[in-house]
Amino acid sequence: MMANANGTHPLGAADYAVFSIFLGVAAITGIYHGLAKGGQRTTSRYLLADRGVFTLPVAMTLLVSFVSPVLLLGFPAEVYVHGGVFINSIFGNFILYPIMAFIFVPVYYDCKLTSAYEYLDRRYNFVLRIIGACIYIFQTCCYMAIVTYAPSLAIEAVTGFAFWKSILITGIVCIFYTAMGGLKAVIWTDVIMFFVMFGTTIMVLIMGSIRAGGFSYVWQFNKEQGRLNLGYCPIDVTERMTLPNAIAQSAFVKMSLWAVSQTGVQRFLAAKSKKQAQISALLNLPFYGLIFLLACLEGLVLYAFYHGDITSSYSFPNTTDSPAFDNGSMLEPLRRQPPNYTSPDQILIYFISQEFGNLPGYQGLFIACLFAGSLSTVSSGLNGLSAVTLVDIIRPFRKWRRKDQDEADIQSREEYDTRLSKILTLIYGVVGLGLAFLASKLGTLLKMAFSVFGALGGPLIGAFLLGMLWQRTNTRGILMGVIVGALLGLVMCVGNFSHQDDLEDSFGLFQVSFYWYGLFTLLVTTAIAVPASEIVRHFSPAERAKQVDPVLLLSYVRPKRYQSVGKEAELDEMKTNMEEKKQ
Repeated sequence: MMANANGTHPLGAADYAVFSIFLGVAAITGIYHGLAKGGQRTTSRYLLADRGVFTLPVAMTLLVSFVSPVLLLGFPAEVYVHGGVFINSIFGNFILYPIMAFIFVPVYYDCKLTSAYEYLDRRYNFVLRIIGACIYIFQTCCYMAIVTYAPSLAIEAVTGFAFWKSILITGIVCIFYTAMGGLKAVIWTDVIMFFVMFGTTIMVLIMGSIRAGGFSYVWQFNKEQGRLNLGYCPIDVTERMTLPNAIAQSAFVKMSLWAVSQTGVQRFLAAKSKKQAQISALLNLPFYGLIFLLACLEGLVLYAFYHGDITSSYSFPNTTDSPAFDNGSMLEPLRRQPPNYTSPDQILIYFISQEFGNLPGYQGLFIACLFAGSLSTVSSGLNGLSAVTLVDIIRPFRKWRRKDQDEADIQSREEYDTRLSKILTLIYGVVGLGLAFLASKLGTLLKMAFSVFGALGGPLIGAFLLGMLWQRTNTRGILMGVIVGALLGLVMCVGNFSHQDDLEDSFGLFQVSFYWYGLFTLLVTTAIAVPASEIVRHFSPAERAKQVDPVLLLSYVRPKRYQSVGKEAELDEMKTNMEEKKQ
C-alpha cells in the first residue's frame, strides 16, 4: 500500500478486520452477560456483579479501568518531550497501593457500601455525600470526554480516519455492552483488553527498539543527551516535572482515581471477600508498574529514533560503507525528520504508521489497543455514574419523599431500579459523546486528565482519610476544608488553562505545575479541616459528646472495645466460601 506524502500509511483491509473483530468481541461479551443466568435483574448484579468476582479479574479490571489513552499515548509523549524524569512517578505507587489496600479497602468492605459516597453520608452528613457524588460525576464526564476525543483526533491526524467516527464507535459500543451486561460485562471485557493492551505495548516497544538501533543504543543515546535526568530535583513548584512532583502526582492524583472514586471502589466491592479485594489492590503494584515502564520506555525509543543517528538502525558489512562516511571520512550524523505533529500525543501513532503501517493489520491492532483503553475507561465510568446517580441521588430523594417507605417496598423496586440504571447508562453515554466533541483546545492528554483529577480529587481524599483516621473530624470542619480546597483547585486549573500563552506573566498560583494539584489541594483541605473541627468541638458540647460509628474508622484507630468490629463479617465470608467449595 502506497504511503502518504508525510510517510504515514492509510488503514488497509487487514487493519479494519482486526479492529472490527476486537469491537465484536466487546459487544458479544455484553450480550452474553446481559442474558446469562436470567439477565441483569437486580441492582446488586448490575452494579456490583453480586459481589462475587475473584481476585485476578478484579485486579485486571482495576488496572484497565485507568489505563486509558492518557497512559498509552500521553506517557510516551511526556517522556519524548520532557525527558525521563517522569519515570520517577513509579515510586509513588509504593505509597498509593498500600494505602488503598490497608486503609481504604478494609473500611469500605466493613461498611458494606454500594457507592463510595455513602461513606461520606454515614461519617459526616448528606451534604458531603452530594458534594462527593457531584465531584465524581463532573470529573468522570470530563475524563470520559478527554479519553474519547484526544486519541480520536490523534488517529485522524495520522491515518485520516475521521475523529467523529472514532468518537461514535467508542460511545456506541461502550453504551451497548455496559447497558446490556452491567459490571460483570465491563469486568470480563476489561480482562480481554488487559491482554490486548499489554501484548500490543510489548510488541510496539520491541519492534520500535529494533528499528531505532537496539535498546542498548536507545538507552545510551538518551543518557548522552541528558534525557535520563531521574535525579532532577529543583526547589520550584512551577517546574513542570521534577523528582518530587513526579512522586506526588503518582501517589495523590491517582489516589483520587483509584481510592475515592466510584469507578475504583466499585471494583473492590465486587470482590468475593475483603482479603481478595486487598490482594487485587496490591497486585496492581507490579501490573501498573510494568505497563507504566513499558510506556515510558516507548518515549525513550521515540526520542532515539527521531533524534539519533540514522545509521544506528542498520548494519553494514564494512563500517566505511555506511552513509555516515564519505571516502573513509566521518560525516555529520544523519538524523530523521520528526513528524510534523500538532500535539505530542500524536508522536507514537505517527511512528507506528510511518514505520510499520505497511505490515497488514499492525495499525489496526494498535488502534484496537487505543480503543481498548478508551472503551475500558468509558464503560467503567458509565457503570460508576449510573451507580452514583441511583444510590446517592435518586434513592435518597425517593426515601425523602416517602418517609414511610419500608424495606419490602425498596425490594419491590429492584427490577425498576435495574432498568433505571440502564437508562442512566444510556443518558451518561450520550452526555459523554457530546462533551467529547467539545473537548478541543485543552492541551495534552496528560495535562487535561491530571489537572481535572488533581484539582477536585485532593479535597475528596482529605474527607475520606480524615474520616477514617481521625475520630475528632466533624462535619462542619471537613465541609469548610473541602469547599476551600475544591474552589482553590478549580481556580488554579482554570487560571492555568486560560493563561497557557502567557503563563510566565500570570498570577503565581496559576504557574504551579499541574502535577502538584492533588497534593496541594489535599494539604489545603487538611490544614483547614483539622483546626476548624477543633474549633467546632470547643464551642459545641453536642459535638464533643458525639460518638463515631466504629465501623467508619480504620480498625487500628477504633476504641479498643471496638477493635473486633468487622471480624464477624470476615468469619461469615469464610463460612460462605467454604460452603461454596463443598457444593
